[in-house]
Amino acid sequence: MYDSNNYNYSEGSFTPVEPEEKPSKKSGGAGKAIAAILAVVLIGGASGYGGACLANMNNETVSVSADGTVAETQRPVVTASTEQASSAEALTNKPKPVGSVLTTAEVINKVTPSVVHITSEFDDMSSGATGTGIVFTADGYIVTNAHVISAEQQIRTNNNDTYPSFGNDPFSFFENFYNFGGGGNYETVVVDAEKVTVTMSDGTEYEAEVIGSDANTDLAVLKIEADNLTAAEIGDSKALVMGDTAITLGYPLGLGLSASDGIISGLDKEMSVEVAGGSVTMNLLQTDAAINSGNSGGPLLNSRGQVVGITSSKLTGSSIDGVGFAIPITDALPIINELMTTGEVKNTIPKIGITGMEITQSVQRYYGLPIESGVFVESVEPGSCAEKAGIAAGDVIVAADGEEVTDMDTLIKLKNKHKAGEKMIITLARSNGNIDVELILDVDE
Repeated sequence: MYDSNNYNYSEGSFTPVEPEEKPSKKSGGAGKAIAAILAVVLIGGASGYGGACLANMNNETVSVSADGTVAETQRPVVTASTEQASSAEALTNKPKPVGSVLTTAEVINKVTPSVVHITSEFDDMSSGATGTGIVFTADGYIVTNAHVISAEQQIRTNNNDTYPSFGNDPFSFFENFYNFGGGGNYETVVVDAEKVTVTMSDGTEYEAEVIGSDANTDLAVLKIEADNLTAAEIGDSKALVMGDTAITLGYPLGLGLSASDGIISGLDKEMSVEVAGGSVTMNLLQTDAAINSGNSGGPLLNSRGQVVGITSSKLTGSSIDGVGFAIPITDALPIINELMTTGEVKNTIPKIGITGMEITQSVQRYYGLPIESGVFVESVEPGSCAEKAGIAAGDVIVAADGEEVTDMDTLIKLKNKHKAGEKMIITLARSNGNIDVELILDVDE
């Protein structure tokens, strides 16, 4: 049970709030207005593994014509608008009126004041990072991607800063010379920005405070000292269907504010995304609207000018053409709320606690296995939920939660449908037949 003064969240969904019915009015012909709030469903966290190790809403409006025919129905969303005077109001399930479908130009005009340019500066780096942000509340909370305000940096691990002995190897001299005594010993670390600047669409600049960020969801919340900002209107990504209008707005490639339009070309796309310290599996929206470097953290908008996703240029590349991805806003809202209220996200990434390998023909022959597919358990972490459930090295995992497991990727995807602390059923193939064991998934520390 997740409960804060901003959201009520229980068993995977927001608690619906029933509004009072308003009396009907007559004006020329017959007409009715009904308000309701739509439950928003949250998809859980995601995780990955290193090597072979399983580290592991808008007011509802019904228009009725004079002959009694229903003309239009719109679903409700949670909104953040300029009427909101504080961050607390921005996170309440208060329905706001919505307009009709807008042209692309009208959407851009509506949302431009809510889209900001973000510049991050880092110590010991010649260049910084740029991205886009969304004004989330009228009193200065800004939402963006976590990777906009952090960067990977290589550091030398030769702590005593001395040159190792070259010995008789002439190549070691050149290696050490060109690495300035580091001996080629470097590691990649993630560093946070020393300074983050937010520039509004009218050119006003603010130095931002980082309230919190979460690499696993690639979300971050900033705060600037400003009031009466134009907060973006939040839509419902669960109401999207393939073919819906999709519009991006942001600051790509140093070109200034730029827009692009297209369609929602895919829903619930499960992608493995590289993040600080590994990779995570995320469920994402797919669009053919252009997303380039600098668009990260900006809005993916529907035809009413509502934010339905948070775009990420990190999910595009030179080999990708016409395919972009965005974090669904209904998945992002609870994370944003937690970052705003606590500055961090409680770890819910699940871990089984084994190392394993896919069963190939060579693995099957080497270990003399009668099983042709599955995950062979190489080792079990002491004290893990796998050990507590009786899983041992040499076991073969052939199913999870009743679904066939043919390789490690399949097992990870099934695991990532859960959160830490939840139950998962693993089917093991043993010499005396298959058995099911129950795990209570660990937290991946």
